[in-house]
Amino acid sequence: MKINLILANGEHDPFQKQYPFMPLVLPILASCAPEHDYFFTDLLWDDISTIDFDGDYDLIGISFRVSATQTAYKIADRFREKNKPVVMGGPQVSCAPIKAKQHADSIVIGEGEFLWPLLLDDFQKGEMKDFYLSSAMPDLDLSGYSTYYLPDFPDISTLPKPVRGGFKSSYTFDMVFAARGCPVNCHFCAVSRLFGTKMRYKNIPEVVEEINTLRKKYFLLDDNVFGRNDSYDYYLELYKELQKQKEKRFWTGQANLNAAASEKGQEVIVNASRSGLTYAAIGFETINLKDLKQLSIAPKMGLGKDGDHLQQIADNVKFIQNQGIAISAWFTIGLENDTFESIEQTIDFCKKYNIFPVLTPIQALEGTRFHSDLKEQNKILDNTTNVSNAKISVISNVEFIQLLEINLKKAYTFRNLMRNTWFYFKKNKSLKQGFYKTAYRTIFVLITQIRMKKFLKKDVIRFKLRIKDEI
Repeated sequence: MKINLILANGEHDPFQKQYPFMPLVLPILASCAPEHDYFFTDLLWDDISTIDFDGDYDLIGISFRVSATQTAYKIADRFREKNKPVVMGGPQVSCAPIKAKQHADSIVIGEGEFLWPLLLDDFQKGEMKDFYLSSAMPDLDLSGYSTYYLPDFPDISTLPKPVRGGFKSSYTFDMVFAARGCPVNCHFCAVSRLFGTKMRYKNIPEVVEEINTLRKKYFLLDDNVFGRNDSYDYYLELYKELQKQKEKRFWTGQANLNAAASEKGQEVIVNASRSGLTYAAIGFETINLKDLKQLSIAPKMGLGKDGDHLQQIADNVKFIQNQGIAISAWFTIGLENDTFESIEQTIDFCKKYNIFPVLTPIQALEGTRFHSDLKEQNKILDNTTNVSNAKISVISNVEFIQLLEINLKKAYTFRNLMRNTWFYFKKNKSLKQGFYKTAYRTIFVLITQIRMKKFLKKDVIRFKLRIKDEI
């Protein structure tokens, strides 16, 4: 069959035409049923006007994140008007599948590697189901629909290598993943419901072999590249294997702070750096102690029951930085105990410790317990006319914008960018890792901050458009 796989992107998305990481979802699907002909439509870089709605395709597959929801629905509706069958999948679809089904012939919920070949086979036989589920969203009521349900989370130890050649755009970083699952199960996050609370791993030799096919830079997509108590051994072995490889690569990833608070976790961080980890995006969410406790996220920050929690956070940050790893801190602003002043203090904390702060107005995502609770309390707002869709703090729409602009003015000035770059240059130089590695990491820090500043400026514009009548 001829299949058009579309990665949708939202209008005014800050990542438009500057997203550096080659997405994995389309290459993974193409690898799982390679006997078909695939065409990739990548709206992270291309415009919607480039879509050939009259193309000779047997099937249309669409994946998207929450910011691209309406765009994806419009694309799907146009294809269906032309009698082209549409399949939708991805995290956002999995979290709101009934809504997505109004715009698609079939919906994939959860991991698609084992469902995609089954779906295509059913489609060719004229027996495609309404929903295909990979053990995700267990409390979902799909009565009245035809379904295929994979009862257990799939074994991902051996998977085919993604077919990455379909993209027209040249991304800076390739993507790869080694593990899935998250035992933390945060109240506001859907990852545990989609991928389970038990960690599942790919075979390390296969991960290393795949990385050796990539270019010089890649992004490790795992939710926490430092791991946790039950996964430290896996990541430690992986990073030691990567150090043995003849061709050295630099990589980035997402992480939590708690590994820096344990001896075994610290060993993982050290070896991650030696294997090429240059930058970690860390979900701080908040440094407000009341919210840390209420949201039960103090453990992932590596905090003990007693003592100065800000100092403990700073100590964990310093350990990671001492390994030459740059840190960006991603904060959810607009939590219950947030005030204008407390967010300003958060920005100052980051500036003090050479952290790149990213402020994200709180969004209650469908499919999470957090969204369900707020919906019951009548605290969900229209996210097309509000900066945040969760009415739980005293921060107004205009104040959200002001805080985002203050963050840019304080943390992303030219002077502060150079100050951070010099800070990480000294950290990497002290590791005595050689001129090339030190120079690369120093330049990377500067470029990352410049790109982040551009992204955050676009984010401000996006939110201003939502509340233009209030400004």
